[in-house]
Amino acid sequence: MSDRSDVYGVQTFLKDRKGHLCQGSTFECRDADEARRMAEQRVQRGAVVGSAAFLRRDFSKEFDDGSEPITLATYGRVPPGVADALPF
Repeated sequence: MSDRSDVYGVQTFLKDRKGHLCQGSTFECRDADEARRMAEQRVQRGAVVGSAAFLRRDFSKEFDDGSEPITLATYGRVPPGVADALPF
């Protein structure tokens, strides 16, 4: 039996050579506030063109499985599907 928990994180987005958005790095965070702060700071510092703070409920690291990501906040340029996943 695997341990399952809620996981907060940040997904970053970069531009490829053709100027299209592509996924960058993903970072795990302690809580929603840290995820939002990190996502915002990565864009403000110019490290990435966009980022999204997210939550995955009932996540199992062992099986890399859980609910679909719930977008908590977006910053900068993100793909349409990410912005559309905002819960409000």
